[in-house]
Parts: sequence; structure tokens; C-alpha cells
Amino acid sequence: MKNSRIYYTIAILSLLITSIGGSIYRNYIYSNNINDCGLADMHTNMGAVIVCSFLLMGYEKYSSEFDNLKGIASATFGFIIYELIQISDLIGTFDVMDIVGSIIGGLITLGIYKIINRKLCD
Repeated sequence: MKNSRIYYTIAILSLLITSIGGSIYRNYIYSNNINDCGLADMHTNMGAVIVCSFLLMGYEKYSSEFDNLKGIASATFGFIIYELIQISDLIGTFDVMDIVGSIIGGLITLGIYKIINRKLCD
């Protein structure tokens, strides 16, 4: 239960940060013509992977580290597959930076998870 609260808290904070990034940061970058190496374009996928992964881990209450890692991988690959489906142009618009953002989001999630796991085990 203790881990679930931590995971839900991280998911909510990440959702807030992603929302603020979408409304303030992206507009600022675009209106001032700043090159941020695509961060304004891929931050939503980064945040979505983090939110989805921690919601999944909090809800499922996995008992092993391997299951948590599978949850992170599932969220990451789920967003990558969603982006690849957009190549057919049936839904949305395909952007390779969204795939990069999903991968970075998965790596950030893995890093956060490892830090939390280490702190809770100490």
C-alpha cells in the first residue's frame, strides 16, 4: 500500500508537470522561436509514459521488481505502437519525436522507479 501511494503521487505530479508544459512551456518556445531540440514536441509523450507506468504499478500492486519493469516496458511500447499506428494516418499525425519522447519517458520512469525502490529497501 505504501508503494501505491508513492506511485500515485508521482503519477499525479507528472500529470501536472506535463499539463503545465503543454500550456505554458510549449507556447513560450513556439512564440519566441527557441530551439529546444524538440523537447516542446516530445514532452507530452514523456509525461504520458511516466503517468501511465506509475498508475499501472500503483493499481496492479505488483509483488516483484520484474513485474514493475514489465509495466514500465508495456507503457513505453504501448505509446510507441500508438505512434506507429499513426503512420497509416487513421488517427492523429505521426511524429518521430513522439517515439523518441516515449523512449526517454520510459528511461526516466525506470530511473525514478530504481531510486524509489532503493530508498524503500534501505
